[in-house]
Amino acid sequence: MTDPLAQYRRKPDGAVAQPPPPKGPDGYVAFDAKDRVSRLKIRRASEDDPTRSPGYHYLLDVVYSGPNVTHLVLLYTFLIVKVRGTNLLPIVTALELGTADYIQEFDAERWAKPKDPKAPLIESIEVVVKENGPEVEETENNIKAKPGPNLH
Repeated sequence: MTDPLAQYRRKPDGAVAQPPPPKGPDGYVAFDAKDRVSRLKIRRASEDDPTRSPGYHYLLDVVYSGPNVTHLVLLYTFLIVKVRGTNLLPIVTALELGTADYIQEFDAERWAKPKDPKAPLIESIEVVVKENGPEVEETENNIKAKPGPNLH
């Protein structure tokens, strides 16, 4: 195991400092999880769409589709986030535990598709801002959001 603080320790005279290890993978990663997270960063594929970072304390519910999880909806007091993709169960687990640091939409112009067929892949993220907070009506195969009472 390498020493994580080695790059900050004093080096003897004449020693060459080693460059720090790479910060993260170069390929696409649908999400990342950490021990302590207070906000979820929601990264869209388009540069024109802003990254959103709502606090976990505003998250009311995580609604998702069956064991293979191809759709999930995050219901915040003021925001609805609709996520579509494949193999989204690890993301749901991290969201339910409050440890997901970010989720990001796949962009074919920036990344190659993950080689692992079981890796999570977010195909689309749709963000709906609701002025009065969300109210969800579930039908057999559809989830519809309606404005609800103001919870602030």
